Amino acid sequence: QMCIRDRKMRAGLVHAAEFREKQLLQALKAAKVRQLEGSAMFSSPTEVNVYNPETGEYSIVTADYFIIATGSAAREHPHYPTDGDNIITSDHIMMQPLPKSIVVVGAGVIGCEFAAILANLGKTRVNIIDKAPRILPMEDEDIALYVQGMLEKKGVTVHHNSALFDMQAYEDESGQRGVQYMIQNNKTKEHSVHNVERALISIGRLPNYKGLGLENTKCRVTDGRMKVDEYQRCVPHMNIYAVGDATMDIALVNMGETEGRNAIDHIYSTRKESVPVIDNLSTIMFLDEEVAAVGMNEQDCRKEQVSYMMARYGYEFVSRAVAMGDIKGFIKIIVTNDREKRVLGVRAVGAHASSVVELASLAIHNHQSAYELAELMTAYPAITQGFQECLRMLLGRSVLKPNVFPQLIMRTWNPPNFERGRFYQTKAPPPYGLSLIHI
Repeated sequence: QMCIRDRKMRAGLVHAAEFREKQLLQALKAAKVRQLEGSAMFSSPTEVNVYNPETGEYSIVTADYFIIATGSAAREHPHYPTDGDNIITSDHIMMQPLPKSIVVVGAGVIGCEFAAILANLGKTRVNIIDKAPRILPMEDEDIALYVQGMLEKKGVTVHHNSALFDMQAYEDESGQRGVQYMIQNNKTKEHSVHNVERALISIGRLPNYKGLGLENTKCRVTDGRMKVDEYQRCVPHMNIYAVGDATMDIALVNMGETEGRNAIDHIYSTRKESVPVIDNLSTIMFLDEEVAAVGMNEQDCRKEQVSYMMARYGYEFVSRAVAMGDIKGFIKIIVTNDREKRVLGVRAVGAHASSVVELASLAIHNHQSAYELAELMTAYPAITQGFQECLRMLLGRSVLKPNVFPQLIMRTWNPPNFERGRFYQTKAPPPYGLSLIHI
């Protein structure tokens, strides 16, 4: 039975969703946008058929341009299909009572967010199956380990280096239902069996093209993804665009909105045609503490062989965080390791993290340096003061000396074997450097 607390929580979720939907519908009506409810299917590159199953009405819509914004659906596990009750996805979990125990299959952003939500509510024992040595593989190790530590303090168990070996939903003699799963440790090859009330499959999402009638166009879908050009047009058509999760470029709400705006601009703008540059997309992960990011991280820099400087400033030295009694977190800034010190990326963990990274978003897009960004005058006391002090550490202007305290870290990284320049980078470093020849 769903308890009063569960019902109130879900009522709040429904209210927020309905409130936002009402706002959007009012905005469409005010803009005199015609809305048709039903399932749409292309009959040709310039026509779609719309069927409303409730009214039984068919409509034929012809248009000069089409924008596919059909979103995505949770990816099903190839071996363990969901039943919507015991083995579920993120599409099911929000409207179900809180389980006493759950295993999350997948340690990416969505899996970790749900693990944090359930752990914070305090009614669910949470396990995560992670095939890698650490969670959040797309982020730097310090971010991932910090988040992992926060989850473990909340009682979350992470099965590292583990693969799902078997999973079965069951019902015992007393009518109690649950899920039994077996994992295999990728290093030791040992197996272990665990029992939980539910299993959450969180292994990504897939674009939603079902019933869209793409076979009646020349739109190309390769490996489950729509083939689009740099302007989001569905190759080879010049009048059909795809945006958001329908392309699965970057599956974020702000990315989908940006792509939608860019598509309309490309169709109707009289400005000179130019390829949109999206290099300052900010992201937020809602975990035990907020985790926000913009630009490159250290892994990205090393992969692309970019020399960099990194400074990390702990919330313990931010007056606002101390006053709030919440010193969990840090601010991390990455700049080029040269005279310019161009801002490459920012990461923040903790209270007001998203506000911190927004300070650097425009600077990254405009290729600004840390010197220019250091001219920012932040309010006091504010969490953004930590951002300002982190910049000062990079520029050698901070009153606090880096690497003296464990919360104040600064380091540099250079591509290996770069003494003789790019051409010789893959060769062994020579015993000599640049020579001057006098004639």
